Amino acid sequence: MKKLLVINPNSSEQMTQDIRNTLSSASDNEFSITVTRTEGAPNVLESFSDYTNAGYHVLRRLEQLKTDGMPYDGVLLACMGDPCLYAVKEACPVPLIGIAEAALSTALLLGSKFSILASSAKAKPMMESMVQTYGLNDRMASVETFDLPIDEFMADPELLRKSIRKTAKSATDRGAEVLVLGCAGMTMLSNELESLADLPVIDPILAGMEQLKAVLRGNFRVSRAGLYK
Repeated sequence: MKKLLVINPNSSEQMTQDIRNTLSSASDNEFSITVTRTEGAPNVLESFSDYTNAGYHVLRRLEQLKTDGMPYDGVLLACMGDPCLYAVKEACPVPLIGIAEAALSTALLLGSKFSILASSAKAKPMMESMVQTYGLNDRMASVETFDLPIDEFMADPELLRKSIRKTAKSATDRGAEVLVLGCAGMTMLSNELESLADLPVIDPILAGMEQLKAVLRGNFRVSRAGLYK
């Protein structure tokens, strides 16, 4: 059985438990899954400063795991911003993928244009910068935002439902064919997504887990020849 580690790079116990709930049925005879939060990191990640702070703590965790002989076969970084992704891929001796790169890769298979549904106004330029870094500008229809802090929708699932419905319509009007949830915390509604929009909606937690499993099943590995050398 292969052991997978899901690292929530923030310190929120609620979000970590929501991720755990979403993945509760993903463990099977082939994979066992451990979901952890990152003590010392911010409670939620809403700025590049937050990303850097969280990335530092994740790097320390990975270094300790390497010292302990890395008991996991694969790692999932469970934040839609993929904070410090390149650095943690460098540091991780086993395949590590971010849920954003996994979700966007999945979206490319399901439609021509995708939109990301994000929380705060600050998330819009951050998501646009990430998509540009991944070379996917031509496939993105828009980044739609709720103009809400993450803590607000985490405390009110009905507010999240209304926000997803509203931004899904705006994304559709802008030509989106696939929607991607823009925060790991939105996974609290993972089992309701088909009822919230007429388009396919990707939960990055589920997409990330399926992509990580596919990498391990295919015996693929992260290249050490260039970017992650």
